[in-house]
Amino acid sequence: MNGLEATNETQEPEFGSLSDRIAEKCGEVSVGSSNVAGLLLGVIESSDLLGEKRANLIETFETLEQNQRKAADASDEARELSRQGSEKLSQSIGLIGTALTDISSLLELVGTLEKHVIGFTAALEQVRHSTSQIDQIAETTGILALNASIEAARAGEKGNSFSVVAAEVKGLAADTSRATAEISATVEQFTGEAQELIGNIELGARTSEKARNSVSRIETTVSDVVQVFDEVDRNNEQITRSTGAISGEVATARQVIESFEVASAKNGEDLGSARTLVGELEVAASEMFDSVVKAGLSPKDSEMVDMALLNRKRVEDVTMAAIQSGELSAEAMFDTQYVEIEGSNPVRYRTRFTQWADQNWRPLLDEMKAAHAAVSATVCSDMNGFLPTHRTERSREPTGDSVHDDAYCRNGRISIGPMTKKAKESKGDYQMAVYRHVGDGASYKIVRNVYVPLIIDGQRWGDVELAYSL
Repeated sequence: MNGLEATNETQEPEFGSLSDRIAEKCGEVSVGSSNVAGLLLGVIESSDLLGEKRANLIETFETLEQNQRKAADASDEARELSRQGSEKLSQSIGLIGTALTDISSLLELVGTLEKHVIGFTAALEQVRHSTSQIDQIAETTGILALNASIEAARAGEKGNSFSVVAAEVKGLAADTSRATAEISATVEQFTGEAQELIGNIELGARTSEKARNSVSRIETTVSDVVQVFDEVDRNNEQITRSTGAISGEVATARQVIESFEVASAKNGEDLGSARTLVGELEVAASEMFDSVVKAGLSPKDSEMVDMALLNRKRVEDVTMAAIQSGELSAEAMFDTQYVEIEGSNPVRYRTRFTQWADQNWRPLLDEMKAAHAAVSATVCSDMNGFLPTHRTERSREPTGDSVHDDAYCRNGRISIGPMTKKAKESKGDYQMAVYRHVGDGASYKIVRNVYVPLIIDGQRWGDVELAYSL
């Protein structure tokens, strides 16, 4: 007996220690499963993000290939235009050379014409000088004829013949004077026109000299243009070779990306399958954890269950009192017409129950959170995962910063994951689960959760939830 008693005395602590270890290990399995699921989800999200980047990269390569083809086409077109321009310029060089030669000949002709006009002016001056001498002779002849006429008149009849001759000489002198006057007038006119022409020719000569310089520059410019066309053609040829090389490298890089895409798609499928399996393991681990707690094998978790049941009682009492007094209608409480709050990000909603919940449930949630150091969160969610209100700490005014708003503007959100959905379907007094709680929108921590059904007027509104960490 003593030995049996001694054995029993030693076995009882071992059994108690064993049950504690079983509960602890079940909890660790649940936590580990959720943690692995979270890590795997992060990998899947990273893979999806990588897929988006890969798609963007492929799109970039396609755009690059299009631009390369356009560049190659433009280079080919430029080479063709350069070739045609060079051919046309080569054809034109002969014409330009001929034209420049003709221009040079014309300029020389202008110089020769200037010399001839100057010589013609000198000849006119000589004619005018001779005309002046003839005019003087005619004048002298006229005087002599006049004297002869006087002498003939004195001679009487004897001088008649001489008088006739004198008259003829006088008429000839008059005709000569008129002719020399006309010649002088004509010479004067020609002289004026010749002077004007000489002035124009001198101006033309100066312009011709400038033209000679311009012709010289044209010849130099034409030569330079030919060299430029040749250089452009050489550069276009180099561009074509470089473009072809780049196109080859782009094609090779795209093949690598496409190969990577195939492998990544296969990895994505494998990750998706693994995520499904881990999700099932996560659910199974939570079910095992639920069974351990309900079997009374984890006193610490049972303590948190008792606290959650007490919280549910407080929420029910406050709510039923409001309904019985007419302060709150059951229709408003069970309202599922979720109205999106404009501009909210993440998206939040309101119902006819929201205002009352903010005023009456929020203080209770704050007190529940402060009641135990292990409690990390307390919420009330309806059957669709809608949170009509939240603790004060998680019901801040939005700032527009998505990270801040995701972490601190949780009132009005709708969220229902696999564990929450399973709890909503449960008919038991409570449901245990282990899940990932997202804190700042980027990281998460593993928490244990108690879902306690909230029954109002015989109808299940949702659950009172208590999340904690041990």
